[in-house]
Amino acid sequence: MDVEGTVSRPVRPDSISGQAGLSATNTGRSDGWLPALEGLRAVAVIGVVVHHVSFLSGLTNSFAHLASVLARLDVGVAIFFALSGFLLYRPFALAAINGQSGPSVRRYLWHRALRILPGYWAMAIVALTWLNIDYLKSVWDWAIPFLLAQIYEPLRLPVGMEQTWSLATEATFYLALPLIAVLGRRMGGRTPLGRARRQLAFGAVLVLAGLIWNAYAHGPDTPLPGLAVLWLPAFLDWFGIGIMLAVLASWPAGPTSTPFLTGLTGDGSGRGDEDLWSATPRGLRVFTFAPGTSWLIAGALLWIASTPIAGPRGVEPAKPVESVTEHLLFLLVAWCLIAPLVGPGSGGVPRALLSHRAVMFLGRISYGIFLWHLLALEVCFRLLGFTRMNSSFWVLLAVTMALTVPVATASYYLIERPARRLRRLGRRSRPVAVEPDPPLPAATPAPTPALQGAGPAGLGTRLVPAADPAEPQHESGDRHEEQPGRQQDQ
Repeated sequence: MDVEGTVSRPVRPDSISGQAGLSATNTGRSDGWLPALEGLRAVAVIGVVVHHVSFLSGLTNSFAHLASVLARLDVGVAIFFALSGFLLYRPFALAAINGQSGPSVRRYLWHRALRILPGYWAMAIVALTWLNIDYLKSVWDWAIPFLLAQIYEPLRLPVGMEQTWSLATEATFYLALPLIAVLGRRMGGRTPLGRARRQLAFGAVLVLAGLIWNAYAHGPDTPLPGLAVLWLPAFLDWFGIGIMLAVLASWPAGPTSTPFLTGLTGDGSGRGDEDLWSATPRGLRVFTFAPGTSWLIAGALLWIASTPIAGPRGVEPAKPVESVTEHLLFLLVAWCLIAPLVGPGSGGVPRALLSHRAVMFLGRISYGIFLWHLLALEVCFRLLGFTRMNSSFWVLLAVTMALTVPVATASYYLIERPARRLRRLGRRSRPVAVEPDPPLPAATPAPTPALQGAGPAGLGTRLVPAADPAEPQHESGDRHEEQPGRQQDQ
């Protein structure tokens, strides 16, 4: 690892092409799998759990110095949304840039449904029958949470399922992503480089649209309903930075001089013969791709968000400018945490820590942790005799994690992983037409046919999505099940 203390130096690779962020020097693997992202999911979900435990124990409303930071650990939601934008849009971006047909929308939606619904429905059945049965008076009362419609009018967040508002928003993004991909493809461009530039600009437009929606939805005179701050448009910027990173990770090989990069270099040379990395100003390179430095910046931004500039820590309503400020700071934190993990850096302390086996295991079961931790909190209150807003934070956190991790592990191996094996249903085998070999002269031995496309995909390999493309590394994916370039488990 190229590290100086806790601050790593950005390393310029020979070129940033195709899957620049997926090189072997970046990930330690050549099959396109990013182990650090698995670990980052663990960081995000633990942050969400700590945030909820802090609030329900009453620590958030105390005057402890730690409380202000813990109150902002819901930044984990921004990290999850940005990761979804990156991981799910990456195959669409690569196909658009290379002028190839994109992934099958039907197959994509089927995989998304198998990924989130079985585990979610299992948790919902427990939460609704155990804690909410007295409030479910009609079929519609049951249907709303099962259909992930709880963020729409009227707002219905059943007890033990309050965190699923973000899952409902993410499910909307899953449905909208094929349309977003179509719009991105329609940006056009005559060359791969031209298409990449326009895809990147399209991601920036999504980020801008999300920020504008937030400013408008939080305004005092807005005609939008209060729930509009939970709808997908309010988080297009968080998803959008993931989309932008997906485009950068799919950047084509060759000269990359662009108007905005050339203008930022400051020397007027244009640097048309250099890659995207070297055409980026030094300061922006450190901010974007140096793991240690970028993560220190993320920590500083999170500390700023913990001050009154981002609004109150508890349930008190925030002023519009405070809400927008917190939202923007969370966006920057997510970018600083994710960008160096998918960029061309050679390593760094953050990537090494996130790739640790224990951290990656927590990332693998992170979806179950997210689903079940509030129900585990309810069990803790009843077992320990604690009361809401007046409990021991550390005891509550320890017992909650002790209950949540085994349940999440069981959910992964007994529900989520078996459900994903159903992805093979409907996958049709494609017949291959074999042309007869031409007649050979007598006494001439037939040559051994060369293998077409043999060998692993390297840094500069152009990936051409087929009618049945390889699986992307979806969020909370198992390394043995959803790896590009790897055979699925049998």
